[in-house]
Amino acid sequence: MDTVRADRLGVYGYGKPTSPRLDAFATSGLVFENAYAQSSWTRPAMASLFTGLLPPAHRTVGRRSVLPEEAVTLAEILAANGYEGMGLVRNPNVGRAFGFAQGFSRFRSEDRDRDETMLNRVRLWLDARQSGEGPFFLYLHAIDPHGPYDPAPEFEQMFDAGDAPAHYRTVRYLLELNRGEVEPDEGTAEALSRLYDAEVAQNDRAFGELLDELEARGLAEGTAVIYVSDHGEEFEEHGRWEHGVSLYEEVLRIPLVMRLPGVPARRIETPAQHVDLLPTLLGYLGIDRPATDGRDLLAERRRGDDPPDVYTHLDVDGHRASSVIRGRYKLVLPQSPSQGTAPKLFDLETDPGELEDLASARPGIVERMLALLADHGLAGDVEPAVEIDDARIDEDLRRRLRALGYVD
Repeated sequence: MDTVRADRLGVYGYGKPTSPRLDAFATSGLVFENAYAQSSWTRPAMASLFTGLLPPAHRTVGRRSVLPEEAVTLAEILAANGYEGMGLVRNPNVGRAFGFAQGFSRFRSEDRDRDETMLNRVRLWLDARQSGEGPFFLYLHAIDPHGPYDPAPEFEQMFDAGDAPAHYRTVRYLLELNRGEVEPDEGTAEALSRLYDAEVAQNDRAFGELLDELEARGLAEGTAVIYVSDHGEEFEEHGRWEHGVSLYEEVLRIPLVMRLPGVPARRIETPAQHVDLLPTLLGYLGIDRPATDGRDLLAERRRGDDPPDVYTHLDVDGHRASSVIRGRYKLVLPQSPSQGTAPKLFDLETDPGELEDLASARPGIVERMLALLADHGLAGDVEPAVEIDDARIDEDLRRRLRALGYVD
């Protein structure tokens, strides 16, 4: 689910009714309470999810980056083990042109009106393989919560979002806010937030319809279903808007809920991240996995084990930074002027909103965490492995990227 931040969902404590279907689904699944994205924009985050590798390893980091052919993806591993793969995506950043069709027997990138229309394709594909034998892997990438926020009227009414000015519903306005080309009004953040909540709720209905479809076909009990987001969204918490411009918690904390047949439901506090998805799913399925930067979230932790470190990276449109979380502390290392001039250190236990920079007061912790970033190749530039040829960016792809604010 593109651009869904964890704290806007009921299962993660939100008070508004944005996610009734996910909340009900979560009662029979694993809820990872502290799940993190590997980046604050789609392409590098999903590259980490599909390969189990941190950005310095897959090197799919910039606006022109392509997932390398030599990268071993979850879809390729499942295909090699007899799974028929179907990918259906509505964000062109994870389309065929950028290398994300690897391993799928069928793959479509669409920009239909709403996420609900994806279900028509799903039904057709399930109909076609109804009598087919063997397991399947279905990857759906929905996008409705992504800007521009323009929910259907019934959801606008539900969240009192109908009074928002028309220009609030355009990607141009969001870009102008982030560039400082326009000044927000006193109620801008609240108005955009209501529109966003309405889109999250609309997306949740589409997710519920997918669950209903699996139930109607008798597939629900034997199908693993994973709900995850690529990143979150900002509403001026730190003076920023949208995503892909910082590494604060609002863009890194994501929902991760798994319903795995045979695995009891529970909530898990131990940190999880995108790179953990591949080893966890392959471990659950009993399939050998390649070396990754992630871990099997279902594996028993030994008593006394420290929680795993969390690593993130950003390098897009001149915004460059990396971060690491170890225990209660989070260090953000700026690597471009837009991110600041010195490392920032936050205590997430006492300051979850990341308002107090402790770097000058705790230099020893800063040095240790800088060393962690260096050890993982995150203390300097990450060079893209492959960049897209201009000939592959046709007018349709350019139009779709422009509609989401990725090209002018």
